[in-house]
Amino acid sequence: MKIFRYKPEHEEAVLSAIKGDPNWDIFTNADAIDNYRKNLIESITYVCYQSEFFCGYLRALLDDGFAIYVSELYVVPEWRNRMIGRSLLAQVKMDFVRLAVYALSDEDAYYEKLGYKRIGSVFEIHS
Repeated sequence: MKIFRYKPEHEEAVLSAIKGDPNWDIFTNADAIDNYRKNLIESITYVCYQSEFFCGYLRALLDDGFAIYVSELYVVPEWRNRMIGRSLLAQVKMDFVRLAVYALSDEDAYYEKLGYKRIGSVFEIHS
């Protein structure tokens, strides 16, 4: 498994993966997709590959130099339960060791399963 910082050449893999999931339509519908393409580049975005296969991605936002907020974490269904999400989260923690890392979540059970602590409306990944 290899994790890379997002580059424009990863766009097709990311968008085609999430287009297949109706829960991600907020980013891929006709009104939003151009803005989302821009956000993938401007945010802290990582992609994960196993050999040549795209496995998932993580997009995070830097908030005023004190914290990183994970906005999206997506793992391709056939790659789930193989440590992809955990590895993407670990990469953010490793790259931003001096900042607090939080996850905005609509998948609370996932972050609870990983042992992360809820603080208000976010999960503390690293502080």
